[in-house]
Amino acid sequence: MRLSSTVFLTGKHVDLAASLEAVGAPISIWERSYSGKLLFVSGNSRFQEIVDQRLSGLVEHDLASVLPRYVASQIEPAIEECLDSQRSVETEVVIERHGRTRWWRFQYSPLLTREGEVRRLMNTCIEITEKKELERSLDTSLRRFEAVINTAYDGIISIDESQQVKMFNQAAGDMFGIKPDSAIGRPLTDLMPARYRHGHHGYMEGFKHSPVMSRPMHTRAAVTGLRSDGTEFPLEVTISKIQVGTQTEMTAVLRDISERSRLMEELREAASVDSATGLYNRRFFEDQTERELARCRYFGHKMTLMVIAVDRYKELTDGHGNSFGDRLMSDVSKAVVEGGRKVDIVARYHAGSLAILLPEMPAEQALERAETIRKYAASALAPESMIPITFSIGVAEFCDESYADELFARAERALSRAGENRVEQDRK
Repeated sequence: MRLSSTVFLTGKHVDLAASLEAVGAPISIWERSYSGKLLFVSGNSRFQEIVDQRLSGLVEHDLASVLPRYVASQIEPAIEECLDSQRSVETEVVIERHGRTRWWRFQYSPLLTREGEVRRLMNTCIEITEKKELERSLDTSLRRFEAVINTAYDGIISIDESQQVKMFNQAAGDMFGIKPDSAIGRPLTDLMPARYRHGHHGYMEGFKHSPVMSRPMHTRAAVTGLRSDGTEFPLEVTISKIQVGTQTEMTAVLRDISERSRLMEELREAASVDSATGLYNRRFFEDQTERELARCRYFGHKMTLMVIAVDRYKELTDGHGNSFGDRLMSDVSKAVVEGGRKVDIVARYHAGSLAILLPEMPAEQALERAETIRKYAASALAPESMIPITFSIGVAEFCDESYADELFARAERALSRAGENRVEQDRK
């Protein structure tokens, strides 16, 4: 990154502090001394919150003096790589302070002199704690889900070389609607629709003589089970074989995936939807925005992002409670969605704000829509509430941003400039 001003390349903390303070994210500047040490040069107050020390007392201190040693050991290789390769590098860092764990994405950008020398870099910090907590929550849900499926819904069936049932557990009995004892000795083909029975014997013979000891059958073709009442259902089956004396026995582990598909759909919805409003949540919205940005770059389409905030939302919730805030945002979401297009993507962005992604809509049209939303939402909510509700809206049109974060930052900047009960556009 080549900067026209030399202040970032040679300036001291007293020269840099004011400029860095204008940045809305934690930011710091580091320098590699001629002896190879990584020294702190300057930072802003937001970075001071991370290090939990006064920055003026850290100037020219090495990395391990500024940040905890366990953090310094994590980020030092990334800093060295940034300085050596003269390319931006990022890494994720977890910092524990005062009993609280916070996750950060540290982005390092080299500061090049006109001669191409790199001794300094700029470190921008983005907090990703919420993202990590969501990932952990989702991972826990998935693990719990898998445990339930594995213990409660798996059927186990063993057959001999003549494909007669030798073992049939209770879960399989529940799955097929058959008492386990009555299944013993029956041909396995009784458990599948007639149209699949002819080819099944050959498939099992092929597996019996193959060197493969286990195989998930569903990777080759859909597996369908036949219940005792004649209904069919989809199965996920893994089959394995063992040698018992001179005989080869095969065991199938069966899972009814019709129930799993339903649970997975509910899990996907829970991971992407805000429960209070029924809209997409911010994490899902950010993923969708990245995809839409790629599509716009490819096709050359226009696209606009709109952030809608309820004015004085915190005062409203402080006075009437969080449940009031959720009900309010639910009503706001209905007013915002009404009259929108099917291609528009609407999400709850923050506690008191919504975001709308408007594919193939230029800023001029988006501004008109924003004004309509501002006036309509306020008037629609007026009869339902004794409290005056107004909205501020920030609008930003896609201008070849590399990442969704840049577009979000522009829309939020416009929202901040809008003040109360106004629409403002950020013109890049």
